[in-house]
Amino acid sequence: MTRDGKLLLVRRAIDPWRGCWDIPGGFCEADEHPEQTVVREVREEVGLDVVVTGMLGIWMDVYGPEADSSPADATMNCYYHAVAVDDAEAIVDQAESSEAAWFASDQLPADLAFPNHSGQVIDAWLAAGASANVRADDAGASA
Repeated sequence: MTRDGKLLLVRRAIDPWRGCWDIPGGFCEADEHPEQTVVREVREEVGLDVVVTGMLGIWMDVYGPEADSSPADATMNCYYHAVAVDDAEAIVDQAESSEAAWFASDQLPADLAFPNHSGQVIDAWLAAGASANVRADDAGASA
């Protein structure tokens, strides 16, 4: 999710990748389209209403214990461009994240969760540039 050309990241308070920065998101509910998941998860994790403005891409990865010998689950990770409907501040759900912050493209943290694909996602976001960073009112949102 972007605002004023900055990317919103949350610091994970849960495993896997506890303490690392992550893009807000989560798993789809039954019969939920991934675009609906974006809106729901961002509202749950940081209390912001967003409008999805386009798809960034799909990356494969695994999800599961980092140090456990049990097999991890394969995941298909769908990433979308989204913008906040208004200028409200992010309010973190402490059950999942310890903090949230907006990062300019030249100030992105190095300690990213899910390093098998998150760097590629951020590179794709950077490559998309300003064309994806439209305001919510330009995307047809109503406040």
